[in-house]
Amino acid sequence: MTKKIVFALTVILINVKLVSAQTLSIGPMVGVNVSTIVADPTTKYLPGLSIGGFANYSIDSHWGLSGKLLYSQLGDKSKTIDNHTRLHYIQLPVTGVYYFGNEGQKFRPKVFAGLYAGALLQANNGNGDVVIQSDGSKAYNDFDFGGLAGLGFNYRLKSRTWLNVDAGFNRGFTDITKTSNTNYNNLAFNLNVGVSFPISKN
Repeated sequence: MTKKIVFALTVILINVKLVSAQTLSIGPMVGVNVSTIVADPTTKYLPGLSIGGFANYSIDSHWGLSGKLLYSQLGDKSKTIDNHTRLHYIQLPVTGVYYFGNEGQKFRPKVFAGLYAGALLQANNGNGDVVIQSDGSKAYNDFDFGGLAGLGFNYRLKSRTWLNVDAGFNRGFTDITKTSNTNYNNLAFNLNVGVSFPISKN
């Protein structure tokens, strides 16, 4: 019985220590995307914007989790004609993050990897018209899912307020079109910059 009590107290103390080391911060973020559609040989990269917010959850001095909620412009540009397809998404990327260096340093390089989900708001062509199939139905699926990885750094502006810079690569796993017998996926490189502010105590 004594051993069980000691074990339980030890677990509680460890959890208290972990919780006390965890911090949560949030902030706004803006960035740029350069995207195309995989498996479509007639397209090339198209620049776009992203804007939204993010949250960082630090488990300890090296490991953390990050989540973003972004309005993100993806799509592609035609190689053969003067036209492009603009895909407007709400994206939710969630990543695990490893921070290099030591706690207390102002400059912390990092690497990250994870998954994202995207909800399509609208698809437009170069004239601003909604892209539809010949029968008038939607040309693109409402949902996108994929993986992402990247690197970046955090720079401390003041106590627990950080400049966050992320450079990443997104690759969709699902077919974004409703066309049968195809498998077109989103592919994007992105650069996002944000500032995080603490909302919990050390």
